[in-house]
Amino acid sequence: MITLATSVFGIVLCKGEIIKTSVHGPTGKISYKDEGFGGMPVVFIHSFGGNVSHWQEIKESLIPSRRVVRIELRGHGDSEFPKDGDYRISSMAQDLATVVNLLGLQRFVLVGHSMGGSVALQYAGENPSRVAGLVLVDSNGDPKKLPESIRTQIKNALYSDAYVQTTEDYWEQLLANSRSEVKERLMGELTRTPKDMVIKITSELLDYDPNHSLKRYVGPKLAIVTSENDDQFALHRLHLGFPHTVVANAGHWLQLDQPEEFRNILETFLQKF
Repeated sequence: MITLATSVFGIVLCKGEIIKTSVHGPTGKISYKDEGFGGMPVVFIHSFGGNVSHWQEIKESLIPSRRVVRIELRGHGDSEFPKDGDYRISSMAQDLATVVNLLGLQRFVLVGHSMGGSVALQYAGENPSRVAGLVLVDSNGDPKKLPESIRTQIKNALYSDAYVQTTEDYWEQLLANSRSEVKERLMGELTRTPKDMVIKITSELLDYDPNHSLKRYVGPKLAIVTSENDDQFALHRLHLGFPHTVVANAGHWLQLDQPEEFRNILETFLQKF
């Protein structure tokens, strides 16, 4: 039988454990899950088009000994779309800040996948003393390494009649090495993402420069990447560089394709904290 202890600002406690949570963020409701107790907390940020369920298998092995917080950024999962249409990386980092400040997390390990990695890196650069460790999962390198003409061409295609073909081709590329059930699930999620959101976030990622945050955050870092994201322009080779691990036989959502391997790599990193 569920005993309701308290419910305030969307926080519901069940026998001392938070099971459903939300907070008023800078531009609307931000949803998150807060589970587990003890140890250095771990905060997870999903990819573009993602939600907290992308970390479900990974968090199960952590919550017996650690507090785990999974955040849904604006416009994702149960979080509200921003009233001002703002999807800047720096603004989404404020969604993250709102949650960890509400929870009183003074120091924690931050894990971000893809776009979520850019958000996590931005937050770490702005708050280096609060991030004990940073794990960036198949996140973007420096888009400025691409010729400006190519970045402009991609943006123009998103605003053209080729929008559907452009986005679906890109997602197919990211999911080319994924297991069939993962690919089917994610294509369903991605194709439901509003066009305005896709255009704004893609454009933001094509212009986002990670170098400033890499210089500011000098704490422990690890990149977990696919082989396709291990080239000379990869995030883990920018600035001074930092350690990385390649996960084979996986698409871009490698924590879903190879959850056991991903979990082992992450837990090894977390042993430092």
